[in-house]
Amino acid sequence: MLELIRPETIGDAAQNARLQALVRYWNAKRAGGSMPSRQQIEPIEIPRLLPIVLIADATVAGARIRLLGTEATAAYGQETHGKCVDEFELGEFMPFWLKAFALVTQSGKPVSAGGSFHKESQLRRILTVLMPLSDDGLSISHIFGGLLIRPTPWSSSIIQEAPTPYLHLARTG
Repeated sequence: MLELIRPETIGDAAQNARLQALVRYWNAKRAGGSMPSRQQIEPIEIPRLLPIVLIADATVAGARIRLLGTEATAAYGQETHGKCVDEFELGEFMPFWLKAFALVTQSGKPVSAGGSFHKESQLRRILTVLMPLSDDGLSISHIFGGLLIRPTPWSSSIIQEAPTPYLHLARTG
């Protein structure tokens, strides 16, 4: 029997209150099962989280963005609807981004990832949590989660260093 995924079991991304809220919402929707379906995710139920919500179609060729909230889209800097996740420009974080999507589709478990990338001469911190959705209860049809991208403040008194990237697969059972 699966136990509910606790936010602390998905790594540093769970330290953000909005990402924690997405994990709690996903847990409530799966109601003890392995994962909820796409039809169970109701945007009207999570209006304060919509600016960071990510929904992707899981395809044989990889994940394709169906929805990325306005805050995440603005922080990324361009429209992403219909874009494959391997088409994103996330610099040095790109391998972690791709591996996070691959892990969630292969394992059927939530995955968190974090790190940084350089864009327009600025270091940006990125946190994401990705959770599987299934229309048939077995195969992954969609990926639901959240994406946060934040500029890292520059301090003239210290050398700016990129946070250590990570990937974390949730534990169950």
